Amino acid sequence: MNTMSRLSIAATLLLLAACQNQNAKSTSGDANPAEVRFTTNAYQIIEFDRQEGALAQTQAKSPAVKAIAQQLTNQANDFATRLAPTAMAASITPPSVLREDLRVRLGQMRVQQGLDFDRTYIADQIASHEELLKMEGGMNNEGASPQFATLMKQGYGLVQENLEKLRALQREMGPARPPR
Repeated sequence: MNTMSRLSIAATLLLLAACQNQNAKSTSGDANPAEVRFTTNAYQIIEFDRQEGALAQTQAKSPAVKAIAQQLTNQANDFATRLAPTAMAASITPPSVLREDLRVRLGQMRVQQGLDFDRTYIADQIASHEELLKMEGGMNNEGASPQFATLMKQGYGLVQENLEKLRALQREMGPARPPR
């Protein structure tokens, strides 16, 4: 086993050991379930975009990948700023740790560089955006407050818009190579 493989395994194990609060919680106990799910999913994608975006700034080769990573990070920060007071008003505490699968994906990204990183980053972002849209498409958002309904609509629109940009960039770059 080479050094990079050992480092990747060690990083993955450390990430798995860090499991804490992965879901939003209602501090009052009577928050709307759709609002709690939305807050959980939004904060998961926000934090994932932030962490992968930071990696892209140091590990990506393509200026286009660095640019889209910065754009996604900026949008994630903006959306978090808009979501925080709405969640707080509904007595919803956002998650404090990424889901296990997202932590593992970040661990795998940390060992990649250059064009391999670029292609994997784009493929990974496409996957996370598609997962979010699929998850949210099957959820019942009934009873959500007008503030949450507005954020949900804006958030899904932003995810769909970014998904199209990511797919266009992937077509230009070519798909990620499978792991060896």
